[in-house]
Amino acid sequence: MDKVKDFLNPPPIYVRASMSVFDAVKRMKKHEVVAILVIDGKDYIGIFTEADLLKKVVAQNESPGSTLVSKVMTRDLLYIDSESSMVAAFLKMQTKNIRHLIVKDSNEIGGILSIKDVAKFYVKKFSKV
Repeated sequence: MDKVKDFLNPPPIYVRASMSVFDAVKRMKKHEVVAILVIDGKDYIGIFTEADLLKKVVAQNESPGSTLVSKVMTRDLLYIDSESSMVAAFLKMQTKNIRHLIVKDSNEIGGILSIKDVAKFYVKKFSKV
């Protein structure tokens, strides 16, 4: 029970690249997530996170209502296979200095794994000792 798929909360939540940051944040709040995938048509083209909101919108004094997600999202998508171990996910997050990994299951997006999910894994693993 140390595979990424065991700690994933599908389905993936997404917003359209053409949405405003304000609308994206409303969707994030509704689903109680701090990272959301960004699509253009049927393609995943980015991820929008609370760090993007703070660094690229709030700190730059941009208007959430008129700023498009496509302008401030993170474009470099980093993936991990759902069959990978949680240790591998943690190491990838650490070496890339990120808090979210996109999980693929048979070449389909299964969701987002967060550093909180990794922390829950380690708490569960070591609380048995």
